[in-house]
Amino acid sequence: MSKKCDKDIINELLDLSRLNFTEEELEKLCKDIDEIRSLLNQVSSLSSLNVKPLYNVWDSELNPPYSVNIEKVNIYDLIPNERVAQNKIKIPWRGE
Repeated sequence: MSKKCDKDIINELLDLSRLNFTEEELEKLCKDIDEIRSLLNQVSSLSSLNVKPLYNVWDSELNPPYSVNIEKVNIYDLIPNERVAQNKIKIPWRGE
């Protein structure tokens, strides 16, 4: 049983993320979600093909490093002071 896109749930998510979509954009989003769901259902039905699992690059057979030593950078050291206020970075917008 295929469930259609629920606009109420989408609107809740949009409210939580503080996004606003027009009705036309919401229709397109629901259509896209339904198409993705359909595609995933088709892929799920192929589970009986006996395909060997794919391996992640960090698969243990490849002897990955258990830690990666990368020097951490404080981003605030890279930003001019006038762009930082209350631990927030002001992003320049259109020539500011």
